[in-house]
Amino acid sequence: MNFKLYYILPVLVLLAGLRPSARAQQSSPDSLAEIQVERQRTSLQPIGYGQQLAWRVTSAISTVAGRDLEKNFTTNLANTLYGRLPGLTVGQSGGEPGNDSPSVLARGINTFGSGRDVLVMVDGFESTYEQLVPSEIESISLLKDASATAIYGLRGANGVLLVTTKRGRTSPLVINASTQQGFHTATRLPQFLGSYDYARLYNEGLQNDGKAPLYTDAALEAYRTGSDPYFYPNVNWYDEVLKKTAPISNYNLNFRGGSNTVRYFVLLNSIRSNGLYKNAGNLADESVNSRYSRINFRSNVDVNITDRLSASLTLGGTVEDKANPAANTTGAFFNSLATLPPNSFPVYNADGSFGGTSALTNPLANLLQTGSYTSNGRTLQTTLQLTEQLDAILPGLSITGAVSFNNFFRSYSNKTKTYERFAVTRNTAGETIYTRYGQSTSLVGNEANSDQWRNMIFQGMLNYTRTFGKHDIAAMLLYNSSSYTNISNATTAIESLPYKHVGMGGRVTYTNANKYIGELSFGYMGSEAFPKRNRYGFFPAASVGWVVSNEAFLKDNALVNFLKIRASYGLAGNDQIGGNRFMFEQRYPYTAAYYFGTGNTQAFGLAEGPLATTDLRWETEQKLNFGVELSLARRLDVSLDVFRQRRYDILATPNRTVPQYTGATLPLLNIGKVNNSGFEAIVRYSSKSNSPLQYSLEAGAWYAQNKIIENSEAIRLYDYQYTTGRPVGQPFGLEAIGLFRDQADIAASPRQIFAPVQPGDIKYKDQNGDGLIDGNDTRPIGKTSVPTLTVSLHPRLQYRSFDLELLLQGVTGRTAYFGGAYFHAFQNNGQISAIALDRWTPETAATATYPRLSASNNLNNFRYSSFWQRDGSFVKLRSIELGYTLPLNLTEKVRLTNARVFINGTNLFSLDRLEGYIDPEVASGYPALRTLSAGLRVQL
Repeated sequence: MNFKLYYILPVLVLLAGLRPSARAQQSSPDSLAEIQVERQRTSLQPIGYGQQLAWRVTSAISTVAGRDLEKNFTTNLANTLYGRLPGLTVGQSGGEPGNDSPSVLARGINTFGSGRDVLVMVDGFESTYEQLVPSEIESISLLKDASATAIYGLRGANGVLLVTTKRGRTSPLVINASTQQGFHTATRLPQFLGSYDYARLYNEGLQNDGKAPLYTDAALEAYRTGSDPYFYPNVNWYDEVLKKTAPISNYNLNFRGGSNTVRYFVLLNSIRSNGLYKNAGNLADESVNSRYSRINFRSNVDVNITDRLSASLTLGGTVEDKANPAANTTGAFFNSLATLPPNSFPVYNADGSFGGTSALTNPLANLLQTGSYTSNGRTLQTTLQLTEQLDAILPGLSITGAVSFNNFFRSYSNKTKTYERFAVTRNTAGETIYTRYGQSTSLVGNEANSDQWRNMIFQGMLNYTRTFGKHDIAAMLLYNSSSYTNISNATTAIESLPYKHVGMGGRVTYTNANKYIGELSFGYMGSEAFPKRNRYGFFPAASVGWVVSNEAFLKDNALVNFLKIRASYGLAGNDQIGGNRFMFEQRYPYTAAYYFGTGNTQAFGLAEGPLATTDLRWETEQKLNFGVELSLARRLDVSLDVFRQRRYDILATPNRTVPQYTGATLPLLNIGKVNNSGFEAIVRYSSKSNSPLQYSLEAGAWYAQNKIIENSEAIRLYDYQYTTGRPVGQPFGLEAIGLFRDQADIAASPRQIFAPVQPGDIKYKDQNGDGLIDGNDTRPIGKTSVPTLTVSLHPRLQYRSFDLELLLQGVTGRTAYFGGAYFHAFQNNGQISAIALDRWTPETAATATYPRLSASNNLNNFRYSSFWQRDGSFVKLRSIELGYTLPLNLTEKVRLTNARVFINGTNLFSLDRLEGYIDPEVASGYPALRTLSAGLRVQL
């Protein structure tokens, strides 16, 4: 990235400090408890296409402030949401810079269809959000029930994330500047054994297989002592290619202020994160470290053009650059580290050349000698909105028109080369023989391809707000149309067609005496993805609320400060249904599908494609929600939501009703159903005001459990084989009941058909009692990787100028799996990890926790079974920050209104039951990262 924000940041801060400026006035309630009470009374809650006073909201909505997200130092905004929003399940996917997007689910899994992603709205318009930075975020809200999401029509069933960016205020100019410097480390890396243990245990596996040992005593001794490292190498490939730490940095500068006429918020941010690859990038263009850098810019301006006409211009964008070594994709590269035995060859031979063989390449050379794969991405979201007050026509009436354009473009550059590697042997005379494999070539570069999409959205809105005595009415009517075009790698006319949505939405809210609240809302939306007769859908919702604390018998009660009971019911839609586009039309692809003549020559022609889904519809969800909000003694706040949801019209293949011998590829039909239910609870306790020690403690728990009601699966032989009645994604496998003790145990047990078994092999349960262990004994085992229960603990402590804040997040109701190269010893000529030290041998038969070793691919022991499943529950320290605010008598001398220094930790540790072998969320590939950093924030 050529632009270096940190070069000019000190200059900007100095210039801002030299110019005359009114000091920003800061006033706040006396305690954390009073802050909460004040927010309940006056705060505005973002809702679909608008906002409401928080105490009047009858929907299920969770909100987190942008300032809280700054406690997680990461390049991806979604990775700041762990444990922050009740009802939101966030799952970490990896730690590679620029490629660490987590999974995000609202109220768990609600469908077995392909589309589970929440709808993301940035400042009222659909957009991406992961590239935004916390410093530009005012708040993020999760809309969960029908009352909140029905207005989004076909798009709202999976929940909606409302991202609200900061805007200007009627206040003197306030300048905020910050810098944060830190470093990453891997949370956990695989524990593979060295060459000596590898060789002796490989011999043991051969012995168990009835074969002669491969490694002699002399070879074992050479591995043990390391006396001949070029012919008897002992390489830890993770240590050879990964550094212990990698830097990350962030610089931020923003301006906020305005008058009654013009208000503005302007931001410039630069973030950079380097990867853990060792020495990559030291050889000019021949290699590159994994790295990610991004510049964010934002300009939000609001203008009162006249007393009745106002305008808002929102401009936000990013410039990002990402690089990776060219040799492999990240997954393939880490798979090579996990499978390559430590004694395969040395990293470097005695003459300095790279080690390798005809079949095996050198991982370090793959990093240093194969070139680079880079991408340059640009995003821009621009929104212009005009609002006219129509009080002259009807008091309280206004009209708003808006247009938003969102554009993304990314280009890729691939520079590649090859290298030579050498296998070494000794002849009978003891001379070293080098055999070359591969060839050293020059660097060749090309622009590989590009991605581009754009989204154009038009909105028109009528708003009406009026009070008649004790009666408050707020109404909104919305028109919305969007056209999304993705031309990335489009090869057909159908693929290049835009995705279009058009529809209306509305909401009417009635409040009586500030006690009784009723709301009706609807979404009416259509999409070109469905046949004409099914193109539009109507999604109504209703909610009610009772502010009990405003009743005479509770008003001004010293104990009960606030009590609200609410309920909602309605429908929401999901058009992310999967399958091919326009699958309601019958397709006849032109393909090589016919054979003619005695030579059986294949000829091209028209073939019958899958049968059309002529009555294609979207998924619909019925949502029922009950909620309670309670505040006691100005110190204790409680919020509880209980929900039940039913998703129907999910696409599924009608395997139960149409036999396979019809010969046709069956269509997907809207016949699936899934139920989902759960709760969300938050408890917050805040300290009194008359103490220099201020503290608060927030604890939350949210639970969601789903069940497939209908998916038209084929008839099974046994009831335990059905997925119906079980959670979406339920794992199926063999139920392990231990290890075979001896030959007598094998003789007395059902016959396992996968491979001949020996003492020490895994013993499986015969589910159907037929005396055979085969595919018919596969049954539901364990849980999915998505937790059913998430808990969070968020303590805050402030003593005079010091502050401390932590966020602990835990999950349970999930299963982790010890599979693949990390845990299946010697499979596909791979490595062996420390877990195999507890293997079965005749001497350890009573205590072994790992099956007997085998040097061949063991078809019995490494099947998917409960033996390899583990409790996937964990508790992680997602963030911790200790800060110190400098005294005013010191900061005023340098024209600062506030200055704070801090140290921060992100994702520091995990408490789990996986024995330290893998991270509970990131089991393979690029490791999950912990981050330690320090920073400075100043305000002028």
